[in-house]
Amino acid sequence: MDCNPRIFNVSTTINNNSNETYQDYQPLPELCDFNANCSQHWGWWILMILLGSTTCSANILSLVVLRRMRVSLTPVLRLALMNLSITDIIGSLSYIYHSIMSRTDVKSVGIECMIRYLFYVGMNTVTLYTLIYMTVERLVAVSMPFIHERVDGKKFTAVALSITWVAALATLASSMHRLRTDLDLCLYHVMVPKSTLILNASLALLTIIFIVVSNFTLFAKARQEIIKIGRTIVGPEANRREQLAQMAEKAASTTLAVVVPFATFNTPLYILMLVFYFNPEFMYSCRSVVLLTWFSTLLVVNSLCNPFIYAWKLRPVQAELRNIILPCLAKNPAPVPQKKSTLSTRVSS
Repeated sequence: MDCNPRIFNVSTTINNNSNETYQDYQPLPELCDFNANCSQHWGWWILMILLGSTTCSANILSLVVLRRMRVSLTPVLRLALMNLSITDIIGSLSYIYHSIMSRTDVKSVGIECMIRYLFYVGMNTVTLYTLIYMTVERLVAVSMPFIHERVDGKKFTAVALSITWVAALATLASSMHRLRTDLDLCLYHVMVPKSTLILNASLALLTIIFIVVSNFTLFAKARQEIIKIGRTIVGPEANRREQLAQMAEKAASTTLAVVVPFATFNTPLYILMLVFYFNPEFMYSCRSVVLLTWFSTLLVVNSLCNPFIYAWKLRPVQAELRNIILPCLAKNPAPVPQKKSTLSTRVSS
């Protein structure tokens, strides 16, 4: 995608009598006019809409299935997965809306742009914090099962997930009131001050590192348990080794299925924010806007993968999915012929 640079204009809607200054913001040289050039590629625009719609549909299906599983899943796991689906639904809808607005001719940026990024960036932050809670819950369950039994409950989980929402939105709100709205292009990385870029990038990258390290820690503990189980297996040595190899392979595949997509799809965007902070000139290049679009799209791909990674891999969820999907795919059965109602049939019935 090719973008043409232009002078980044100040919106004519700004109050000229205002004494507000933007000392913490970057100067505005030439900026890639993404809305007027890149978004005109119909193929890329349609792909963005389809990706957002598919992600939203997958998470809605996951949410419907989880709501029906009050008995099959523990309250902690069920509520956490439902919270993850809700944030991904809102985030994908925000992505669709942002994709549509990228083709409009709106030139002044104001409250609409602020609300747009409040939902889009905010939901990504809530998703990260929700995954932190799920990771910590698993670590406590494995390392301190007695404590886990005491706090494992619906009320505690609801409170903990509410705190994740409050913490994420508080982190975002701390910088939302400083968004620069005197510009004629709605780009988050230009509207926010440098301090917000380094704050968002640092928190997100620390979260990613914590989740990755924690999952490998859980894998190490699983390996220890597999070794203990191997000592209790009775039978030929070849069969015992085969069973242990299968359990180790399953543990490794489960860990990699969580870590690889999560780190791959989340890390690039926040590294790019660090680049913006340390190299402000790159922020206004056409290449940076293209990279920002690609890396933001990777977050939506991650939201699409979340139902497969966290919910649909569970056997009770798979069974419930079959109960929902298979009847919809089955052909309508042929009508059963009705017997005529006669006196003999009435007497026999």
